[in-house]
Amino acid sequence: FFFVSMFIGDSFLGFIVSILLVAAGYQTWKAVEGNNSDAKKHWLTFWMLYGVFQFLELFLDVLLCWMPFFYNEAKLGFYVYLAFFDGASKIYDLVGEKGFKHAEDNVKQVHKKLMTNDQYKQLSEKIQNYTKSA
Repeated sequence: FFFVSMFIGDSFLGFIVSILLVAAGYQTWKAVEGNNSDAKKHWLTFWMLYGVFQFLELFLDVLLCWMPFFYNEAKLGFYVYLAFFDGASKIYDLVGEKGFKHAEDNVKQVHKKLMTNDQYKQLSEKIQNYTKSA
C-alpha cells in the first residue's frame, strides 16, 4: 500500500475506504433485513465505533498528521479489522462498554447541573418533545 499511495496518492486509499464502507453498508442492510441478532449487534457496534473514531480523528488530526508513513494504511487496516474480523465486538467488549457507560454517567451529571439554567431547560424540553413525537 505504501508504494501505491506514494505514486498514486491518497485518492487510491480513499477509494479503497469507500469500497469498504459500501461493503459494510451492504452487510448492515443484510443484517437489518435478516433475523440474525448477532449480525445486527456486530454491525451496530461497527458503525458506533467507526463514528467514535471519526469524531476523535477530528481532534487528533493535528497530532496524527505528524505520524510518519502508513497512517492511512493503518487506518484502513483498522477499519477492515473492525468490520470483517470481529474487531468491533472485541474492542467494544474490551473498552467500549465501560467507556460508554462512564461517558453516559458524566453526561447525565452535566445535564443535571445545566438543568438549573432556564435557557438550557427550555431547549432540553423542546428536544425531548420533538424526539417523542418523531
